[in-house]
Amino acid sequence: MMFRNPLPVILSLLFACSTLPAAKPITAPAGLFKDVDDSTVGDAILLRGTGLFIDTRLIESLDGAHRRLNRPVKHKKNPVMVKTRPWEENSPGYGTVHYDAGAKLFKMWYQTWKKVEGISEGNLGFATSRDGVTWTKPVVNKKTGTNLVAAPTIPGFQCPGIFHDRSDPDPQRRYKMLFSCAPDGTSSSWMTSAAFSPDGIHWTPSKQTPLIPFSDTQICPFWDQRSRRYVAILRFGPPNTRLISRTESEDFQHWSPKITVLRRTRRDAVQETQFYQMAPMPYANGYIGIIGAYHRESLAPIPPDKPWTDRQDLQLAYSRDSVTWSRVGGRGAESHASLNRKRDWTREAREATFLPYGKMNKEWDWGYIAPYYTPEPIIVNDRIHFFYVGADAKHWWTWTGDPPKKDPNAKPPKKGIGLATLRRDGFVSVEAGPKGGTMTTRTLAFLGDTLLVNADASKGSLTVEALDTNGKPIKGFGLDASVPLTTDAIRHRLAWKGHKDLHQLQGRPLRLRFHLKNARLFSVTPSTRHMHYIRSYP
Repeated sequence: MMFRNPLPVILSLLFACSTLPAAKPITAPAGLFKDVDDSTVGDAILLRGTGLFIDTRLIESLDGAHRRLNRPVKHKKNPVMVKTRPWEENSPGYGTVHYDAGAKLFKMWYQTWKKVEGISEGNLGFATSRDGVTWTKPVVNKKTGTNLVAAPTIPGFQCPGIFHDRSDPDPQRRYKMLFSCAPDGTSSSWMTSAAFSPDGIHWTPSKQTPLIPFSDTQICPFWDQRSRRYVAILRFGPPNTRLISRTESEDFQHWSPKITVLRRTRRDAVQETQFYQMAPMPYANGYIGIIGAYHRESLAPIPPDKPWTDRQDLQLAYSRDSVTWSRVGGRGAESHASLNRKRDWTREAREATFLPYGKMNKEWDWGYIAPYYTPEPIIVNDRIHFFYVGADAKHWWTWTGDPPKKDPNAKPPKKGIGLATLRRDGFVSVEAGPKGGTMTTRTLAFLGDTLLVNADASKGSLTVEALDTNGKPIKGFGLDASVPLTTDAIRHRLAWKGHKDLHQLQGRPLRLRFHLKNARLFSVTPSTRHMHYIRSYP
């Protein structure tokens, strides 16, 4: 077979290519690419996800503006659930609420009590709701025809906290519980143990019963995605004391020694406040703790000059690592050290209430309220849902007072479950009145082309200037180019005239100075809204 010489063909192709017109260079839009390393970013805080103003991590200075703790709004139909079945003895007690976003269904586990001799012991009821207001108690136990789940049959079962563990590959352990019990039926055996379930209805106790020292209020476990550990918030003890402790585990079986994470401060001395429990909740880049704050233990009637006596409301704590917590007061989070300064804390003690008990002898929850545990934030229609149990009697009503124990006609207090909702990210706001004020952030850096702010400027305005590390306005992003916000929205988009987005600000250290007038600012979140495609070379 004969082969042609390929050289002429190759030379002709090379010659043809050499005569093609030169390709025009592709120029990326200004600011689309930046050098981002330790020399360019420096000590700037990398803003990832939603940034709250509950503490001062993002705040450098306030001038004419201030932070304020906001309270949830109680539902007008409260209590949304009460005792309706004969087996719901002294119900409802401690509880847990989950929200199944896919099914759009609220699920509640709540404790009832058994009539037994000796130590106290509970059952566990189950209820569901489509809206968090109207609740159904489905029959989950066909043998008894009740809504009582198959909880661990261990003497003294009580104080359960439940969460849905999506990280566990074993479907039989998808639901996990920590609870208190006394296996031999005596107070000397009180302990904290665990149970597992595939569906939250049928529970199998841990083979190893004693796991954690006893906690006689609700134990709240969750899987901490950040540390890759199971974490439980529970009560100090034994001996049990009204302080908040923490423990963690890698396998839900071997738990670290308890550490005390909340202790009383000088502010707490005003109302002689103690901590019954704390329900933790991962939120944004930190953790929210809902504290059952019990005031001035007393067996005597409530005196007019100390109306908080023997009553309980809810307060807040905040943490960025679930280990070191700060208390949240009327002006935001404060450290343990700052709350122990020698000064008059009267006003601050009053302003620290997040969710108050009701009006004495007038509202169903006037005596005490306690948080229901929500392991994950329940946010529906941009409202955070908080559930709590309340009663129309003070804590030690059985001894004296309201109602008096010696009164033969006295009836046990009426208990119920309440619902309160708060604006998304609305725990603490930065705000200013009609004279206006500013809040300047610390040096930040973000990735994306958009900054979303949760703010209410419906009665005034909010404008923003972006500053460089020297405090000078960045060209094109000064106050004169800021598009004012004048409405109330969860997801305002910050905008400057002449810019369709903010990609020129991404990746560079900057500070934001918010100018507020009759406005409230709740959070800031970086985001990406556009396609940043660049045509390839031809």
